[in-house]
Amino acid sequence: MSSGIFGWDLLYSALKNDIQNNQDILVCFTHLVLVSNGFKCIGLGESKNIDGTESKSETLPKGWNDDYSIRYVYQGRLYNLKATSLDDAVMINLVRVDERTVGLVHLNVRAVAQKTGTLDEMIPDNKSILEQIKTQLIDKVVLSEKQKDTSSQTETQQPQQGTSRNRSTEPEGLSQPIAQYIQPPLADPFDYGRSDLNPFGINPLGIAPPRPLGGGGMLFQPPRPSFPMGGNLGVPPGSLPPGARFDPFRPPESFPQPRRPPNRPDNDEFPPPGYDDMFM
Repeated sequence: MSSGIFGWDLLYSALKNDIQNNQDILVCFTHLVLVSNGFKCIGLGESKNIDGTESKSETLPKGWNDDYSIRYVYQGRLYNLKATSLDDAVMINLVRVDERTVGLVHLNVRAVAQKTGTLDEMIPDNKSILEQIKTQLIDKVVLSEKQKDTSSQTETQQPQQGTSRNRSTEPEGLSQPIAQYIQPPLADPFDYGRSDLNPFGINPLGIAPPRPLGGGGMLFQPPRPSFPMGGNLGVPPGSLPPGARFDPFRPPESFPQPRRPPNRPDNDEFPPPGYDDMFM
């Protein structure tokens, strides 16, 4: 819509005999703003029906200020204007009939300085009042509420659809991983050497495996049974905490030693000289 306004002198010249008070001047000015923005007057009354055969005019018909009920069309749609005189103001409503949306503006009668002269002389603050009429009366009803709702729903649904697409392309099983211990197949059913591969017996998943994970291996394992408490281990008594793993400096004296059968040499001794000489 155009923001400029023109034609006040022509309009006032055609209606000056009908103007009686400041409210009439403000309604005339509102009519001029509507016409300047593409509205056409099709008569008086409050009928909510049009058939397309109505005559369109840029002026006001006879009797326009009897009750300020004026009908307009804009882009093929019907708009009904209704003005109500108050003590020091005029309240103007503009209704878009097909959607029942309403614009409302209050104009103070003290804005009219005089009843004759140019527009600037009659309404010195006409630019500010023009902006009021546009924003509070016209813009409120010209833009379709249905289009507003559709635009709002589209803007709201777009992020949701994007989120839905992201969810649909996400591989299954990644959102809720389930920890499960899987024992690798063993070539050796007796599991020989596992304690050497996992000397600490670490279970990273924290789930009980179907068979022990090992442990020990190449680490020193205490004898079974462990060293007797209080035995002579080659260290002062009380130097080792109870149950500690310890490689003794020498076999404990308290350990039972195997007795050798009498008159039988050990296998770790050298044979006597000439043992394998057949001539001796």
